[in-house]
Amino acid sequence: MKTLLPLLIMIIGVLLMAFKIYADSEPGAIPLLLIIAGAGWYLVARIQGVKKARIK
Repeated sequence: MKTLLPLLIMIIGVLLMAFKIYADSEPGAIPLLLIIAGAGWYLVARIQGVKKARIK
């Protein structure tokens, strides 16, 4: 569940970027930030999950 929201944010960012490129022929800053934030959040969640699994 902790990785579902970051993946959803990344998917929304990719869809927004595709739409912006189709409509304006250039990517926007907000879709790029959504993709970067989602990827960073996903990596942090994965690292924390691995650390918790090692402790048990």
